[in-house]
Amino acid sequence: MEIKKDLMRNEKKSYLRLAIGIIFFIIPFFLIIVKIRQGQEISLFYWLYFVLFMLNGITHSIAGFGYRIEVLFGKAFILINKEKISMKAKALEKEQTVFWSEIQKINYNLNKLQIHKTDDTTLTFNLSEIDYAFKNEIKEFIKSVATEKHIIATL
Repeated sequence: MEIKKDLMRNEKKSYLRLAIGIIFFIIPFFLIIVKIRQGQEISLFYWLYFVLFMLNGITHSIAGFGYRIEVLFGKAFILINKEKISMKAKALEKEQTVFWSEIQKINYNLNKLQIHKTDDTTLTFNLSEIDYAFKNEIKEFIKSVATEKHIIATL
């Protein structure tokens, strides 16, 4: 048995955010067309402006459809099984992994899971981003595996 959850779940669709994305996508085209009609030269500033507004429009549109932009930069997950505890809370954070054979003691204080390893180092998993029900499921599973492996766990 294991606990495995992807923390990068999709959000709700937002028509307001989609509309904002489309507006940000259309504005630079409108400004470029106005400049061309007036016979003015389009400067480097306007091209950068054009690109930034386009990127902003694309990101808002993607988020409006319910997808998370952070997925492009990495994964966020929790994996707890009989061999290891592995967690990556945010896409740009480093993955933290500890094997059960390296664990001496486990404490839980204020949404933080502190794991004391046999080499006298401490690894801290921040669980503040996780909903309450899933946090309790994690604590119960860790407590059961810890008692099975004769590890001190105060959860």
